[in-house]
Parts: sequence; structure tokens; C-alpha cells
Amino acid sequence: MTTTSELTTIPVSELTERIAKIRERMRERGIEVILVAGLQDIFNRGHVRYISNMGAGGMIVLPLEGNLTHFIHPALARSPKLDKNGPIREFIDVYPFGDGAYGLKNDSVGLIRKMGVTGKIGYAGGNAIGVAVFQEMLDAFGPERIEDTSDIFWSLRAIKSDNEIALMRRSAAIADDCYDVLREIVRPGVTDYTVYAAAKQYLFEHRSPYSLEVIDADGSFMNFDRYPTGDVLEAGGTLFMEVTPAFGGYYAQLPFAMPVTELTPVMKRLGAAWAEGYALGESMLKPGTLVSDVSKALRKRIAEHGGMNPFSHGHAIGLDVADGWVLGDNTDIALEPGMTLVMHPASLTEIGREGFTAGYTYVITEDGAERLSRHDFSYGW
Repeated sequence: MTTTSELTTIPVSELTERIAKIRERMRERGIEVILVAGLQDIFNRGHVRYISNMGAGGMIVLPLEGNLTHFIHPALARSPKLDKNGPIREFIDVYPFGDGAYGLKNDSVGLIRKMGVTGKIGYAGGNAIGVAVFQEMLDAFGPERIEDTSDIFWSLRAIKSDNEIALMRRSAAIADDCYDVLREIVRPGVTDYTVYAAAKQYLFEHRSPYSLEVIDADGSFMNFDRYPTGDVLEAGGTLFMEVTPAFGGYYAQLPFAMPVTELTPVMKRLGAAWAEGYALGESMLKPGTLVSDVSKALRKRIAEHGGMNPFSHGHAIGLDVADGWVLGDNTDIALEPGMTLVMHPASLTEIGREGFTAGYTYVITEDGAERLSRHDFSYGW
């Protein structure tokens, strides 16, 4: 096994173990083949990368036996860059899309036809399949033979291996260091373009192949977007960001509302409410706790101390930023050892106005939770 200090991607041996577990569950449900779809975005990349180490999306045909077939952008299909992911060509045949880079036609359904499948056909990653390909599946095999098997992937992906957690630790450390870099440049008069550029430069230079950064530098608001809009940092305001690198393809997130100067009395009150709620929520992160119970407790405690939060309080995280579930009132999932999540409740005056949030990425352990960040956000409540 690769030592975690040397690890930059998941070993191929672990990929093949994952595929074997998926096939076990396929047999239990009478599924002969699964069409696995992915996109190059923060929500729909994970299923494809889970079995291939490739973060470029595309479609993978996963049969019960034999090699997988990955249909991908023509520029990548024969590229030697794929070999940086390990010897994946030993068990994955890689082909370009049938009609070039941008067409709707996809050879995956045609391949399943040629396989002579007579039983059920699964799909994983329905958001990434697209209407045209899904309609082709319906026309070719009939709706009664098609089954959403995304749950097979989500259930396996929910519990992280030692290698996955090691990569997430690297991402968390990169996010921590990026925060320190931003702390040095944040002051009144600096634009969100300057801040965003510094964050992206740091993350890329430290080998995060892609990342998510949301940002709001307008006063002390949290009206964020995924790109800068020309806001200018002000005295008494905050820089709100979520810094989310993905070393080795595995995200860790560091959300924060960094004070530009001294916080205003309103922001100190909101921050104190956040801190009260956060301490309670963090104490509940342990095996057996329902995610919905954590969410409800956070919401109640923050409200008791004068803040409000109509949003979810975080989400699972891993190969996707939102890795299967949100930390919300209706998520009746019990925490288990090996699960990973980011918790970031907000404390607002009202939607669209002042607000404070911060949080950290965690891994659930046998008797609690480990915070992966070395930071501890407290600004003198």
C-alpha cells in the first residue's frame, strides 16, 4: 500500500476493489450493467472518478464482468496524461465520444446494445446523463428494465478509506495555508478580484487540480457567488469565502467570514450566536447521531442567541463538494465512522443582510469526530 505521505491519488488496487464491491451489489439486485455518468463540475464528478481516478467526466459502461469502457472527450481519450492516474488502462478501455467533442450522440448505449444484455440496466449520476442519452436508453431497453443505481455508489462512497482521508487531510492543510495567505492581503480597499486571484493561485500552485471558491466582499453580507463581482473590502466588514481545494480529487472545505478590521457590534452578536450553535453541533458529531438532529439543534441554539439561519448547515464532502447529503432538518441519516462532512452554520440578521459563518471539515471517528483544520475561528465575541 502506498504510504499516505507519498499519496497523490488513489492506488489502482483500491479502484479495482471498489469495482468488485459495486459488482457484488449489482448481482444482488439483478443488474447486468451500469451506465455511470459524470461532469466536470463540483456536484457530478464523483461517480466516474470513484472507479477511474479521472476527473474529466464522460460516460463509463460498467458490466458484471470484464473491462469497463470509458467514453470521454477526444482530446483526452488517447492522451498520455491519463497514465498519470495509474495503470487504469489495464481494466478500463478508453474511447472518444462518437461524434467529436460537443455532440449529443454517445456510444455508451450502443455498446450496451451490442453486449446483448437481457436483464436490468442501471444508471448512476442521472444529473450528468442528459436527456438525449437517457431517452436513447428508454427507447432501446424500455423503462421497465432501467433502474437508478446511484444509491450503490453513494453508499460505498459515504465511508472513506484511509487513503481517501489522507488526501482530504492534504486538502484541508492547503485550505488552512490559503487562509493564512489571504489574511496577509485583506484590508480596506482590496477588491474581491485580488483576493480571488490570490486564492486560486495558491491552490493551483499546491496541486489542487480544481476547487470551489465562493466569495462576498461587500460589507458584512453573505450574498455570495462562485466568482468575484468587483466588491471592495471595507473597514468593519468581512471577507466571506469557502475555500475548497481537491488534492488528489478529494475536497476539503474551509468556510470563513474573515474580519477586515474590528467587527461591528452587530457582527459580534451574530458571531457569538454562531459560536454557541457551533459548539453544540460539534459535540453531536459522533456515530449514531442523526444528521437531522444536528441540524435542528444548530438552528434552535443559534436562534436562542439572536441569530437566524434558514439554510442547511453543511454537507457531506469527498469526491464532490456536496457528496450525497446535506446537513439539513430532513436528512435522517445516522453518522458512521469514516463519514466526512463540512459543518458551516450561518447566523444572520435576515437573508440578504449581515451574517457570520465559519466551519471546518470533519471525519467521523469511532467515538466522535476529528476536525481536519488547524484553525479555530474566534474573533473576540
